[in-house]
Amino acid sequence: MIRIAVCEDNIKDLAHLLHILGKTNILCDITEYQDAESMLYDVESCGRKFDLFLLDIYLPGMTGVEAARCIRAQYKNALLAFLSTSEDFYREAFDLYAFHYLIKPVQETSLSEVLQMASDIINSPEETLRISFGGEDTILRQPEISYVSSSNHILLFHMQNGATHTSYGKLDEIQPRLAEHCFVRCHKSFIVNIRHVTKLTKEGFYIEDTLIPISRTYTASAKESYKKLLFDVF
Repeated sequence: MIRIAVCEDNIKDLAHLLHILGKTNILCDITEYQDAESMLYDVESCGRKFDLFLLDIYLPGMTGVEAARCIRAQYKNALLAFLSTSEDFYREAFDLYAFHYLIKPVQETSLSEVLQMASDIINSPEETLRISFGGEDTILRQPEISYVSSSNHILLFHMQNGATHTSYGKLDEIQPRLAEHCFVRCHKSFIVNIRHVTKLTKEGFYIEDTLIPISRTYTASAKESYKKLLFDVF
């Protein structure tokens, strides 16, 4: 199932989008908003989580681009798709790593392709991780994991939004289940998602203000993985 937030103030355009979404073979859980402020309140204050945001650019009050910046600040891997009658905001969409840019009136084939691509990403084995603790299972999205720490056979999964999830296990057991192009062992007690690393110093990796130490054993491989990421990005 794809959790979709649709933010569109034009009633006709909203009805058109919902009609297309209702015809797709992909199971969708859709929440409708007519302004960005109410959507951001649900996301930032109520903890609502969405896999895909369909954002009209011309909204009353805060624009779709401004809302996208707020979403991106909290969820760096959110799938953002803009809806607009013009191509004037392509540059802003590019800067925000938008997933797609749909021109109105939105064509059924175009939106169906976006949904299929989103579904492929969300349901990819590398996108999710199932963990257990206290008899309860939790499914985490791997791109939202900042780093994993370990102590006394307890694993802590530190998420981008500040949440922490707990599981039994060892880093040696969990590492093969993590996407190898993102997660790097840098210490006997830490695995870091290098896509969230903001800087590398002599002390170790930094994710914003959080220091993830690099031990001598893992120095060469950890730094090489980080340099490769920088090369691939730039």
